[in-house]
Amino acid sequence: MVARHRPLLYLETSLFGFCFDEEPRNASRREAVVTLFDQVRLGILEAATSSRTVLELNRAAEPLRSRLMSLLADVTLTGADDAEAERLAAVYLRDGVVPEKEVEDARYVAYATVGRADVLVSLNLRHLANEWAERGIGAVNLREGYQLLRIRMPEEVLRYED
Repeated sequence: MVARHRPLLYLETSLFGFCFDEEPRNASRREAVVTLFDQVRLGILEAATSSRTVLELNRAAEPLRSRLMSLLADVTLTGADDAEAERLAAVYLRDGVVPEKEVEDARYVAYATVGRADVLVSLNLRHLANEWAERGIGAVNLREGYQLLRIRMPEEVLRYED
């Protein structure tokens, strides 16, 4: 019997809020995000996020805050060192692999990397979930002694039955 590796998915903050996005044009993407959280809850997927995400979610007003926080029940917190994550985020910004004004995006990538996630799951096509960002981040990660980090949209990491 061959053991199958379940990749550790790092869920960035926007995914949590997207579960409650009622915009009709976002229906199919919302469905993928809700399915992602369902698969995490069922143990099909393994997911983590950072303490920084928890702080961001806590800033939401009630009753949304309670709904967002309930999604954390089945998501583990990475053991990422905050100081190292901040250092690495600064490197992404300095090297231009994440635009200077997108500090939070750089932090998501850094927490995912330092926390040893296999995949960063993001809805951010502009700065994160694209080929060029993934290549630049990969180059920095290798130079800094970290593993490659894959960056995917929610629908790309779901498990589908055959």
